[in-house]
Order: sequence, then structure tokens, then C-alpha cells
Amino acid sequence: MNERAVVTESEVRAPRLEDVQSRRRQLFRLLLLVLVLVGAGVVLLSIAERLLGQEPPQWLSPDVLRVAFVLLAVVFALYVREKERALERIERALIEERVLSTALASRVTELTAISQAGRAVASTLSLGDVLQLILRSAQDLLGATEGSVMLFDDGKTTLRIAASVGLSPEAAREAISVGEGVAGWVAEFREAVILRGDVSDPRFRRFVPKDREVRSAMSAPLYARSEPVGVLNVSVSDGERAYSEHDLRALTVFAEHAAIAIANAGLFERERAASERLAEVDARRREFLAVVTHDLKSPLTSIVGYVRLLKQLGENATVEQAKEFNRIIEKQAARMLDMIEQLLMATSLEEGARVLSREPLDLRAVVGEEVAAFAGVLGDRVIDMRMPEDLPAVYGDRSAIEHILANLLDNAVKYSPDGTAIEVEAEAAPEEVRISVANAGKGIPDDMLPAVFERYKRGDGEAREGSVGLGLFIVRSLTQGHGGRVWAENRGEGGTRITFTLPLRREGEGG
Repeated sequence: MNERAVVTESEVRAPRLEDVQSRRRQLFRLLLLVLVLVGAGVVLLSIAERLLGQEPPQWLSPDVLRVAFVLLAVVFALYVREKERALERIERALIEERVLSTALASRVTELTAISQAGRAVASTLSLGDVLQLILRSAQDLLGATEGSVMLFDDGKTTLRIAASVGLSPEAAREAISVGEGVAGWVAEFREAVILRGDVSDPRFRRFVPKDREVRSAMSAPLYARSEPVGVLNVSVSDGERAYSEHDLRALTVFAEHAAIAIANAGLFERERAASERLAEVDARRREFLAVVTHDLKSPLTSIVGYVRLLKQLGENATVEQAKEFNRIIEKQAARMLDMIEQLLMATSLEEGARVLSREPLDLRAVVGEEVAAFAGVLGDRVIDMRMPEDLPAVYGDRSAIEHILANLLDNAVKYSPDGTAIEVEAEAAPEEVRISVANAGKGIPDDMLPAVFERYKRGDGEAREGSVGLGLFIVRSLTQGHGGRVWAENRGEGGTRITFTLPLRREGEGG
């Protein structure tokens, strides 16, 4: 309570600008009054001298009194002048203090706004929400009528507008390279800039068209933990507002908060996407385990059943029965073996354990051997093989390429109706050879085409039986291991064509 009283008393005793100015006016009026009185006294003495007609004592002579009055006036004037100078110094100090107090209050208000904007921006993790909040906060802080946030692409070479306000749709789709335009310059040199009216700065003259007047605009780089994020742009096209160096410092401080928020939001988006992918893979893995358990159980049950049946019949089984039972047992065992091989191959590819060798290969011979190996499982289907005589040699792993072809042919047999043709075609292209396998089935829904090469992806219908959904995943992995590409597309006449490429052998590469 006492401390508060002391503070209040100090505030009361402290001179105020208005009080000092009032005291200066009072001194000026008092000086005028004294001068008037002195003048009046001198005049009265002169009148009295003439009226009395007698001479007063020498020390009271009019001349002495006049000199005394004048000296008194001079002394008082000097006193007033000294007081005036003291009050003038106090007035200047108070004016400077008021200016500094106003500037400090403005700075505190600005810092408070920046802090509040920074906290607001950091309070959300959705990248879209963060960008919109940054633009709204920049508008409130700097009175901007237009603004945009430009973010780097993955290669850190191109800036694209990720969010904007007040810009035309054409401008909002703008993309520039680092070093191009004002924003590109800011991103390259990590330096904030102001543009006002006619751009005379030689650094930016070539970036702004001569017929375009920039009323007032600023750009600041966005960097988070020394990593480039993008550029924040604000501008004013209405009113008399013109940005100053002080505004540029405010934008720079705000951009530091904004860059960290954008980086955190981007990290959150990537983590969320990764979590969703992991959840999807986990769901597919659980489905896959259930499918594998079922699909391995079916042939195993068939094998056990026919073995028991043979055991029960014993010598009573006819030769035809024994042959048929053995054929079924062998077929189901081969089915189980194929699924297990697919699982082992997929596991080795996922772990990066598969190392591909390199040797020159005659594709015509490799493809022909694989097609011949499928003759026993075609049924009523036929394989139409089209390969030019001058097909160039490729450089790759023979076993891996045979595995690719076997998976594609097996897939085509599964999804081709009886009595249809499976087309195998190869052709030379610049720097590569393209091999395709096409079936005459019902095709794949267009929205599912990009996903057919993912793990545990299986088709619909009866062909799902005996498939673990890893065949095309293995095809893609082995093709990419060779430096090639693979894609699936629906044919206009029905069915699906899957094409993979292998790079041509270059001069100087050994086998």
C-alpha cells in the first residue's frame, strides 16, 4: 500500500508537458507586465518632475530612478530568460519522452500482435489451416490487402503459391524458379525486401514490368532450422499505406514464427500420411495372413484327404484311381510350393537381400522358353507370341527376368477365359526393350490400375484362389531392380496388358 502511495506521489510530482508549457506562458505574461510597469514608472517620474517644479535629492533624482527602473527591468528580464531556457529544456525533454513513450507503446503493441499471431499459428497442425492463419495474421499486423505464401517443391528449386488472399486465380497458380522474380530473389539470397512505387532498385528492375506500379509490397524468406521453406509476400493496393523499414522488421520476425509453424505442419502431415499408409499395410497384412492361412489350408486338406483315401483303399484302389489321386496330390503340392516361393521371393525383395546379376541376354530365347513351360497349363487357351528377329540384347539377371515372365504369364492364364488368346509381344524402343503380356479377361477398374503392383493385392473372382497377391509386386520390384519400368493398362477390345521394360546393354558394360 505504501509503495503504491509513493509511486502515485512521484507521478503527481513529475512535470508534465502541459504544466511546463503553462508556466512558460505565465513567465512571458509576467515579463510583459514588469516591462509595462517600468515604462509606466519612468513616465510618471517625468510627469511628477514637471508638476512639482523642484529638484528632489540627488539619490532620488529622476535620472537615478530611471536607471534603477531600467536595471531592475534588465535583471528581471535576465531572470525570466534563464527560467525560460530552463523550461524550454524541460519541454524538449518531455517532448522527446512523449515521442519515445509513443514509439515504445507502438512497439509493444506490435510485438504483442506478433506474439499473438505466432501463438495462434503454432496452435494448429493442419497445413491448410496454418497457411490461411498466417495470411490473416499478416493482414491484421501489416494492413495488407493482398498476400501469398509460396512453398518450395521437394527439390527446393521451384516456388509455388500454396495459399493466397486478394490475388486473381491466374496469379494464385503462379510458379517460379529460385532466382526468378522478386520472390525467387528473396528465396535465393534469404533477404527481405520492400518495393514502393516506381521500382528503382537495380536488383529488381528487371523483375517488375515497367507499366506496373507497385504501391507498397514486402517479401520475406521463410526458413525453419536453417532449412528453406518458402517466401511470405504482402502488399497494399488501396489507401495511402506505405511500408517502412520498421514494417519490414516486423514481417521478418513474423516470418520466423510462420516458417516454424509451416515446417511443423508439414512434418505432421507427413507423419499422418505415413501412419495411414502403415495402417493400410497392416490391414492388408492381416488380410494376407488370413488369406494365406486359408489358401495353404485348402491344398493341404486336399492332399491329406487323398492320402487317407489311398490308405483306406489300399490294394483295392484301381490303377486309374491311383493315377488320378496322385495327379491331384501333385497339383495341390505344386500349388502350395508356388505360394511359398512367392512369399520367400517377396520377403527377400522387401529386405533388400536379392542381388541381381548382370549378363547379356537373348530375350527371344528367354521368352520362348517361358512360353513353352506354360504349355501344360493353358487348357483351351493359346499364346500368340510376336517378337521381331532383330530384337537387341539386354543386360540383366536371367533368373529374375524368367520370374517376371512366369508371374505375368501365370496372371494372364488365371484371368483369361477358356478359348481366348494370351498375347506376348516385345519391341525395341530408345534405350530399352518393352515386353508385354495381355489377356482377354474383363479388365481392371481404372481407379485400381495404379494399385495392382502393391503388396497383397489380388483380383476378383475365381482367380483369387491360390493367389497371395504378391505376383505383380514381385514383377515391379524385379523390374525396378533392373532400372526398368512397369505399368498396367486396359485394352480397348477387353482384357488387360501389363508391360515392363529392360534397359539396353551399353558399350563398355561387362558381363
